[in-house]
Amino acid sequence: MAQFSQKWLMITRHMLPGWMLALLMMCQMGQAVAETLLIDEAFTKANLQRHSLSRVADKHVSFAQIINSTTGKVNPHFLHPLEDGSRIWMMSHVQNISHKQLKMALTVERLGLDEVTFWIVDERQRIVHSYKATTKNPISWFEQTLPAITYDFKLPKNQTVTILLSVEDSGLTSLPVFLWQQNALKAHSKVHLLFVGVLVGKLAILFIYFFLSYLYQRTPARFWLAMSNLFFLTLVAAMQGLLNSVVPVAAYAEPIIAVLLALILFSLANVTHNLFVRLPSGFHFLNYAGPLYLLVAVATQNTYYLSITILLTVPVASLIQVFSALIFRDRRNKSLSRIYLISWLFLVALFALQIDILASSYSLTSYHTALSVLMLSLACLSFGVCVELKERSFTQQQISAREQTISSLNYFYKLFRNSAEGLYTSTVDGALKSVNPAMCAVFGYEDEDSMLAAVKNTKQFYANPEDRELLVGELLEKGSVMGKEIKGRKADGNEFWFCISCQLQDEDEERFLYGSIFDITERKQSNISLEYLASHDSLTGVFNRREFELRLHSAANLVEQSKANVVLLYLDLDRFKTVNDTCGHKAGDTLIKEIARLLQSTLAGKGIVARLGGDEFAVLFEHHSEEVAYLQAVKILNAIQAYRFIWENRVFTLGVSIGLLNCTEHPANPEQLLSMADAACYIAKEQGRNQIHRYSNDDESLKRYEQELAWVADINLALENNSFELYYQHYRVLNAQQQGDYFEILLRMISDKGEVIPPSAFFPSAERYDLSAKIDRWVVENTFKWFVDNPVVLSRVKRCCINLSGPSLADKDLKLLILNAFERSGVPYEKICFEITETVAIVKMEDTLQFMKTFQQLGCQFALDDFGSGFSSYTYLKHLPVNCVKIDGSFIKDMLNDPVDHAMVSSIKDVAKAMGMETVGECVEDEATMVALGKMGVNYAQGYGIAKPRSLKEFVSLDSGANEA
Repeated sequence: MAQFSQKWLMITRHMLPGWMLALLMMCQMGQAVAETLLIDEAFTKANLQRHSLSRVADKHVSFAQIINSTTGKVNPHFLHPLEDGSRIWMMSHVQNISHKQLKMALTVERLGLDEVTFWIVDERQRIVHSYKATTKNPISWFEQTLPAITYDFKLPKNQTVTILLSVEDSGLTSLPVFLWQQNALKAHSKVHLLFVGVLVGKLAILFIYFFLSYLYQRTPARFWLAMSNLFFLTLVAAMQGLLNSVVPVAAYAEPIIAVLLALILFSLANVTHNLFVRLPSGFHFLNYAGPLYLLVAVATQNTYYLSITILLTVPVASLIQVFSALIFRDRRNKSLSRIYLISWLFLVALFALQIDILASSYSLTSYHTALSVLMLSLACLSFGVCVELKERSFTQQQISAREQTISSLNYFYKLFRNSAEGLYTSTVDGALKSVNPAMCAVFGYEDEDSMLAAVKNTKQFYANPEDRELLVGELLEKGSVMGKEIKGRKADGNEFWFCISCQLQDEDEERFLYGSIFDITERKQSNISLEYLASHDSLTGVFNRREFELRLHSAANLVEQSKANVVLLYLDLDRFKTVNDTCGHKAGDTLIKEIARLLQSTLAGKGIVARLGGDEFAVLFEHHSEEVAYLQAVKILNAIQAYRFIWENRVFTLGVSIGLLNCTEHPANPEQLLSMADAACYIAKEQGRNQIHRYSNDDESLKRYEQELAWVADINLALENNSFELYYQHYRVLNAQQQGDYFEILLRMISDKGEVIPPSAFFPSAERYDLSAKIDRWVVENTFKWFVDNPVVLSRVKRCCINLSGPSLADKDLKLLILNAFERSGVPYEKICFEITETVAIVKMEDTLQFMKTFQQLGCQFALDDFGSGFSSYTYLKHLPVNCVKIDGSFIKDMLNDPVDHAMVSSIKDVAKAMGMETVGECVEDEATMVALGKMGVNYAQGYGIAKPRSLKEFVSLDSGANEA
């Protein structure tokens, strides 16, 4: 039965985990009877736990009681601590069946036990040998070569002895107890010593290598790997009892091992952090948690719980480091992650092996020793390979970065050499350090060497050396200067303009100035020319209007501040248009230039002369009285009168109209000042030309002129803001029944206050300043738009008369606009009648005929308005293809009382009828006049007696009676 149990244990030993195997062994030993171990001369080693009875009993129990099994209980699992005041007893029976005395050795392969006692008892229960070992009197490691408590004794031939072992300890209860033949133990010790020596040597070499290489390379990974090897070496020494041989620390075996394991984990964590730089700081603290917890456990826990903490913390902390490294692995260096994982696999396997030995109470055989040495060696070497791979990768990256830097430097060197701009480097004091070929070309040197040799200081670059001092001062203040234009000096001494940009940089504890320069001489000269052209008239060379207004603005400010004398002359040449039209623009330009020179020579520097445009000039007198300005104006007047312009054998005399304005008496802005002087010049021209007119607020002529200018502004504003409004006035048919609507489109201006302004107030100014065509355009567009919006009214309309001014007849754009208006609106051509005045038709006969021909062919009608108020020439009427003649209202008003007016109306009617034209009587104020016109044969009547003008928005047909007077 005993043999079967032993075989079963041998089988399960290789199939079950260590902790389960130990549990089964303990349960079996608690139930079996201790069998006798038979040994002979061939015996080498036996595990006494398999041939022993184990009990836990009070430490005061005698060995006799244990032998007789009168007390105690079964030994607990190795993870259960001993109770206070208890100890473990082991009892084995050994029989020497050989015929000679055997030299034996008893070993407990666990150092640091509090107290271990051996008894060798013969068959009569007499103590043959005894031995006691405590942490206070440990055996020197130099007296043995195994990390175990060893006791040598001799076993007589053919005798049976009982071996009693008593152990008292506060840690784990795992007790690997073995019986050795002394020679076999010595052989095993030598092999163990060899493996330990190899391991210690490897760890020492790795420590020395990585520590020395750290001193040379200063890479943190090497330092922490060296520390890891040192701590591994110390841990091996502690577990082999070497430390206890030097310092009596056997009582602190577990705390020392815990501290060393904490230091190892801490060192490997730092290795991990340096190998995998992507690890965030949070994972750093997580990796430090395990070592820190071990250190806290050393200070706060007893030996047993400290041992349990070691068994749990080490694998957890290891797994945290492994997973953190895998998550944040270096994807560019996959070999690093793989070998790092292999390193930890070796360490985890080594730790598992030690746990298995502890749980199963194995003897530390040569196989286990070799396997442990191999695993630890490979782990440390693998970590070293990881460090080498990381540094090699880092070195390759550095080499690659260095190559890129070199490539960039070559690129920038080529850029420096081939740059179109001059580049240079100098000290702040001006010592020139480097230049490129473009720099040599800018300053006229053959090559870089000759320039560096010739230029001792960059002050030589500047025509004015003070410019460099100002530049350096600005540099020291701002750090950089961009696009500063400075006059320089070439190698041959010629001056030129260059643009410089530079900045300061600190290198090797010295400050340098880096600058770029390019020649801007042509651009600078061009800018100077542009500046001149921007302020001077290109034809005459005197100031232009823009510059003159700036000077006038400064003078106006001077008037406001100090009441200084400022006088303005506005000059308009008389008969210049004759020269321009007769001899051409070239002659006109020549005349303008000669007049400008004449003005400058006449004034002799006393005033500022400017050409405002065309044949208009202005002169500004500053700090001169009005009397002086007037005398100068008289000189100008006389000089131009005396001047004769000769062109291609033709002689022309000229005159000038001058407006004089005392700016001191009329403070205003430059535009207003010019406007007032222009108004005075206009009055001078109106009063007979070739004279001087002084501006005065009381001048009625000036007031009238200024009123016209005001109307011009109002007209433009009305056109822009759509402030005009269309009105209409009906005709009445006199010689037939009224069928449909006949009316004339009229125009009103609506002021800002809502007042309705008749055209008689603003239209003369519009005609004078060429705004009538714009007004006609507005009327046509809005009339057709109204027809589109009122199709019912359009269907009843027989004739709608629209007035056109003289400039409109010659305006091709307006002609196209009217044609497009017909096309878009769909208004029938025959319903529109264009009214033109007799005076305009006669003066612009050719334009009038062309316009009338175009629209008459389409079906439109034309009426001659105000006939009889102009030239009153029937000959012109004969040549104008009009459809209707509107008799001027001046004849209609008094025709009942004045025979002459009556005769004129009758005559016009007869001529028109003879030519096939209809007639309209204007200004019909009463029914009697209307009846008289009807009897006379006039076709239509228009006036307040028929219908008053009303807004087109309120259109009402005449036959409704709503509009009748």
